[in-house]
Amino acid sequence: MLDAAPECVQAMKASLVQRPVLAVWLLVATATTLPYVVAPLQAPPGQAFQGFFFFVDDHYLYLSYAQQAEDGAFLFRNKLVAEPHRASLVNLEWWLVGRLSRILGRNPFAAYRVVGALLALVFLIAVHRWLRLAGLPRARRLWALLLVCLGGSFGGLLYATGLLEPRRALDMATGLFPALGLLANPHFTAGTALLLLALEAFLRGDARGNLTGILLGSALALVRPYDVVLLILVRGLGIVFSRPASAWFREALPMAGLLPVIAFDYWAFYMNPAFAFYARAPYAFPRLEDLALALGPAVLAAALAFAAPPADRGAVTARRHLIAWLVVGALVVVLRPVHFSLQFLVGIGAPLLILASLGLARFRPAVLWTSLVVLGTTPIFTLAILLQPLPHWYTAEARLLAATALQPLCAPDDLVLAPPDIGLFVGGLSACKPWVSHPSHPDHPARVAATEAFYGRLAPASRAALLDRERIRHVVLPQDAGEIPEGWLGVGTPFRRSAAVGAPGRRIALYSRATGPSPGRAP
Repeated sequence: MLDAAPECVQAMKASLVQRPVLAVWLLVATATTLPYVVAPLQAPPGQAFQGFFFFVDDHYLYLSYAQQAEDGAFLFRNKLVAEPHRASLVNLEWWLVGRLSRILGRNPFAAYRVVGALLALVFLIAVHRWLRLAGLPRARRLWALLLVCLGGSFGGLLYATGLLEPRRALDMATGLFPALGLLANPHFTAGTALLLLALEAFLRGDARGNLTGILLGSALALVRPYDVVLLILVRGLGIVFSRPASAWFREALPMAGLLPVIAFDYWAFYMNPAFAFYARAPYAFPRLEDLALALGPAVLAAALAFAAPPADRGAVTARRHLIAWLVVGALVVVLRPVHFSLQFLVGIGAPLLILASLGLARFRPAVLWTSLVVLGTTPIFTLAILLQPLPHWYTAEARLLAATALQPLCAPDDLVLAPPDIGLFVGGLSACKPWVSHPSHPDHPARVAATEAFYGRLAPASRAALLDRERIRHVVLPQDAGEIPEGWLGVGTPFRRSAAVGAPGRRIALYSRATGPSPGRAP
């Protein structure tokens, strides 16, 4: 038996070399699922896990579309827009989450974790294809896949030691590197994975590759539209870097197949009033010193790739496209062409770390694994933080239950007045529209102020007038408002209590218009 042990070890090593994608995927899927299993189990009494750790408001916005897919929709309405409008948005990721949630008994949280795990596998397949295309030896690909999944900077370590605020630890707080997407936001992973696959397909240059690139690029445009712009820029600059000028037009021409989906995205986000305000939503661009701290170590590691040029022409072309991606990212930082320029830096760590793996691959294994530890501290520290029962992972249980209690009461276009955090839950977990929820809506500050006044200083008649003017069908009130909330909404109010949720002493109530249609909006 002891004699057989070395043979088992060798067989295991051979298996890892032959199937690195599967091995790394099992590790990543396990590590990234663990916090979502542990967090609900650690919820304090009367509290509930919100379902997400980072970008909670954005995730519930995603769920507001996934919920419509649960109900069978493929074209989506914008629940942030109170006025009725035609469903017109397509997003393949949110549609998939919604359909899977329906299969899982309307559990969008579980559905998003399953989709996140599947997207992690797609991402690893894409990275592995690029490592092979760029000329990385097979024996180094397991380590390289781990580097791309875990690599970053020292933001997690600096935050854990109190030397850096969380918002300044950009490799921990933004989607610059794949690690955060894998751990906390599958939407980032989806965009980067599809971009890598579409770009690699266009690199093949034959008819099949171009068709695949068009299909994958179109899917990318219907998942994360920012990244289809990035795809075109990177492919175009990659052609300039790797082909003579006489071939530029011929090489770029297949990307014309993306024009229909680009036209659709332009119409949806610039011409369609239901979604056009997203293009004007406020975004903060980080300070240059924070970007340098976040990207600097990976940039230095990626520079090593220039000391090991490949002999294969295909590998040269692949590496030049990765460099083109980095050049586009640098231009975004310098020029900031749009106010949401930070969105184009999501996933920039993928080409950085692929190039870093190419440069580091010539060193001994001890150096390789040391580099993985050095560059992989942020996801380790982030994972450790997510496994702690921190207060901001949770909300009062009644506030989540209010949204789920609305599920049998809501019809599309029904409006709910509730505090903004409950509004987020309402939009993601019921068919209703929240009157105030996500901060991207241009009227958000005014609606937050009006909501605070509603629950604060307004007289009952003024509250009733607000509900009538805004065509509110359901309203969240304290449990002690009574069966008929006359003390809140005045004598003769048409609202009646439709549900009460939460533990005794922490209960809140839902009130719905008893009969008749919602009143029309006042002129």
